[in-house]
Amino acid sequence: MLLDKQSARSTGLRNRASLSIEDRAEFSHQIFLHVLPELEQADIISCFVSMRDEVSTAEILDWCFSHQKTVAVPKTLKHTLEFHVIHSRDDLKPGVFGVLEPEGGEILSPDQFDLILVPLSAFDAQGHRTGYGKGYYDSILSHCQKKIGLAFSCQCMSSIEPDPWDVTLDHVVTEKGKLK
Repeated sequence: MLLDKQSARSTGLRNRASLSIEDRAEFSHQIFLHVLPELEQADIISCFVSMRDEVSTAEILDWCFSHQKTVAVPKTLKHTLEFHVIHSRDDLKPGVFGVLEPEGGEILSPDQFDLILVPLSAFDAQGHRTGYGKGYYDSILSHCQKKIGLAFSCQCMSSIEPDPWDVTLDHVVTEKGKLK
Protein backbone atom coordinates (compact mmCIF):
# COMPACT_ATOMS: atom_id res chain seq x y z
CA MET A 1 0.00 0.00 0.00
CA LEU A 2 1.44 3.37 -1.08
CA LEU A 3 1.35 5.88 1.78
CA ASP A 4 1.51 9.63 1.41
CA LYS A 5 4.30 11.25 3.42
CA GLN A 6 2.03 12.73 6.07
CA SER A 7 0.44 9.36 6.85
CA ALA A 8 3.82 7.60 6.85
CA ARG A 9 5.30 10.28 9.11
CA SER A 10 2.51 10.12 11.70
CA THR A 11 2.48 6.30 11.73
CA GLY A 12 6.28 6.08 12.02
CA LEU A 13 6.40 8.62 14.84
CA ARG A 14 3.56 6.90 16.70
CA ASN A 15 5.27 3.51 16.35
CA ARG A 16 8.60 4.92 17.52
CA ALA A 17 7.02 6.64 20.52
CA SER A 18 5.42 3.36 21.59
CA LEU A 19 8.82 1.73 22.20
CA SER A 20 9.86 1.40 25.84
CA ILE A 21 12.94 3.28 27.04
CA GLU A 22 14.68 -0.08 27.53
CA ASP A 23 13.87 -1.27 24.01
CA ARG A 24 14.97 2.06 22.55
CA ALA A 25 18.32 1.81 24.37
CA GLU A 26 18.92 -1.81 23.33
CA PHE A 27 17.84 -1.20 19.73
CA SER A 28 20.06 1.91 19.52
CA HIS A 29 23.02 -0.20 20.62
CA GLN A 30 22.19 -2.82 17.96
CA ILE A 31 21.96 -0.07 15.34
CA PHE A 32 25.40 1.18 16.41
CA LEU A 33 26.82 -2.33 15.93
CA HIS A 34 25.23 -2.62 12.47
CA VAL A 35 26.49 0.80 11.32
CA LEU A 36 30.00 0.28 12.75
CA PRO A 37 31.49 -1.13 9.49
CA GLU A 38 30.36 2.05 7.70
CA LEU A 39 31.92 4.22 10.41
CA GLU A 40 35.21 2.35 10.18
CA GLN A 41 35.45 3.04 6.44
CA ALA A 42 34.73 6.78 6.67
CA ASP A 43 37.01 9.61 7.74
CA ILE A 44 34.56 12.52 7.70
CA ILE A 45 31.19 11.64 9.19
CA SER A 46 28.11 13.79 9.59
CA CYS A 47 25.75 12.57 12.27
CA PHE A 48 22.61 14.06 13.73
CA VAL A 49 22.41 14.59 17.47
CA SER A 50 19.46 12.53 18.67
CA MET A 51 16.52 14.06 20.48
CA ARG A 52 13.43 12.75 22.24
CA ASP A 53 12.67 9.18 21.13
CA GLU A 54 14.96 9.02 18.07
CA VAL A 55 17.64 6.36 17.68
CA SER A 56 20.30 7.43 20.17
CA THR A 57 23.46 8.60 18.42
CA ALA A 58 25.50 9.03 21.62
CA GLU A 59 27.38 5.73 21.18
CA ILE A 60 28.07 6.51 17.50
CA LEU A 61 29.39 9.98 18.30
CA ASP A 62 31.55 8.75 21.19
CA TRP A 63 33.02 5.97 19.02
CA CYS A 64 33.86 8.49 16.29
CA PHE A 65 35.58 10.81 18.78
CA SER A 66 37.63 7.97 20.28
CA HIS A 67 38.70 6.81 16.79
CA GLN A 68 39.80 10.26 15.60
CA LYS A 69 37.07 10.62 13.00
CA THR A 70 36.12 14.12 11.86
CA VAL A 71 32.55 14.62 13.06
CA ALA A 72 30.23 17.29 11.71
CA VAL A 73 26.82 17.82 13.28
CA PRO A 74 23.96 19.96 12.01
CA LYS A 75 22.98 23.39 13.23
CA THR A 76 19.53 24.56 12.14
CA LEU A 77 19.42 27.76 10.11
CA LYS A 78 16.35 29.36 8.53
CA HIS A 79 15.43 26.64 6.01
CA THR A 80 18.49 24.45 5.93
CA LEU A 81 21.28 22.97 7.98
CA GLU A 82 24.88 24.04 8.51
CA PHE A 83 27.38 21.39 9.60
CA HIS A 84 30.02 22.18 12.24
CA VAL A 85 32.95 20.02 13.31
CA ILE A 86 32.83 19.02 16.97
CA HIS A 87 35.38 17.13 19.06
CA SER A 88 33.13 15.91 21.87
CA ARG A 89 29.51 16.07 22.94
CA ASP A 90 30.60 18.86 25.32
CA ASP A 91 30.76 21.12 22.23
CA LEU A 92 26.94 21.00 22.01
CA LYS A 93 24.44 23.44 23.52
CA PRO A 94 20.60 23.62 23.26
CA GLY A 95 19.55 25.34 20.03
CA VAL A 96 16.46 25.52 17.82
CA PHE A 97 13.64 23.20 18.94
CA GLY A 98 15.74 22.38 22.06
CA VAL A 99 18.03 20.18 19.96
CA LEU A 100 21.68 20.08 21.00
CA GLU A 101 23.70 21.97 18.40
CA PRO A 102 27.31 23.11 17.95
CA GLU A 103 28.11 26.60 19.18
CA GLY A 104 30.92 27.05 16.70
CA GLY A 105 33.61 25.04 14.99
CA GLU A 106 34.79 24.63 11.43
CA ILE A 107 31.95 24.48 8.90
CA LEU A 108 32.01 21.64 6.36
CA SER A 109 29.93 21.35 3.21
CA PRO A 110 27.91 18.17 2.61
CA ASP A 111 30.08 17.17 -0.37
CA GLN A 112 32.99 16.74 2.06
CA PHE A 113 31.26 13.97 4.04
CA ASP A 114 32.28 10.38 3.42
CA LEU A 115 29.09 9.39 5.24
CA ILE A 116 26.00 11.17 6.52
CA LEU A 117 23.72 9.58 9.12
CA VAL A 118 20.23 11.05 9.06
CA PRO A 119 17.18 10.83 11.31
CA LEU A 120 13.81 9.91 9.93
CA SER A 121 10.24 9.50 11.02
CA ALA A 122 9.42 6.67 8.57
CA PHE A 123 11.04 4.77 5.70
CA ASP A 124 10.38 2.03 3.20
CA ALA A 125 12.48 -0.78 1.73
CA GLN A 126 13.26 1.32 -1.37
CA GLY A 127 15.14 3.90 0.73
CA HIS A 128 12.43 6.58 0.68
CA ARG A 129 12.23 8.52 3.92
CA THR A 130 10.14 11.05 5.70
CA GLY A 131 11.65 13.48 8.13
CA TYR A 132 9.67 15.90 10.24
CA GLY A 133 8.16 17.85 7.36
CA LYS A 134 10.45 20.88 7.43
CA GLY A 135 12.65 19.78 4.50
CA TYR A 136 15.96 20.50 6.23
CA TYR A 137 17.73 17.42 4.85
CA ASP A 138 16.15 17.60 1.38
CA SER A 139 18.56 20.32 0.23
CA ILE A 140 21.57 18.49 1.72
CA LEU A 141 21.30 14.83 0.73
CA SER A 142 21.86 15.26 -3.01
CA HIS A 143 25.36 16.57 -2.22
CA CYS A 144 26.37 13.67 0.03
CA GLN A 145 28.39 10.63 -1.07
CA LYS A 146 26.87 7.97 1.22
CA LYS A 147 23.49 8.51 2.88
CA ILE A 148 22.30 6.22 5.66
CA GLY A 149 19.14 6.64 7.69
CA LEU A 150 18.95 5.40 11.28
CA ALA A 151 15.59 4.12 12.50
CA PHE A 152 13.82 1.44 14.46
CA SER A 153 12.26 -1.37 12.42
CA CYS A 154 8.79 -0.33 13.65
CA GLN A 155 9.17 2.81 11.52
CA CYS A 156 9.24 0.78 8.29
CA MET A 157 6.25 1.34 6.00
CA SER A 158 5.19 -0.79 3.03
CA SER A 159 5.80 2.00 0.50
CA ILE A 160 6.09 5.79 0.77
CA GLU A 161 5.12 8.03 -2.13
CA PRO A 162 8.23 10.16 -2.81
CA ASP A 163 8.17 13.74 -3.97
CA PRO A 164 10.16 14.61 -7.10
CA TRP A 165 12.87 16.38 -5.05
CA ASP A 166 13.37 13.51 -2.59
CA VAL A 167 16.78 11.86 -2.49
CA THR A 168 16.74 8.11 -1.90
CA LEU A 169 18.93 6.85 0.93
CA ASP A 170 21.66 4.31 0.19
CA HIS A 171 20.62 2.28 3.24
CA VAL A 172 18.51 2.39 6.35
CA VAL A 173 20.00 0.71 9.42
CA THR A 174 17.67 -0.66 12.09
CA GLU A 175 18.19 -2.95 15.07
CA LYS A 176 17.63 -5.83 12.64
CA GLY A 177 20.43 -4.77 10.29
CA LYS A 178 20.94 -2.86 7.06
CA LEU A 179 18.00 -2.62 4.66
CA LYS A 180 18.23 -1.92 0.93
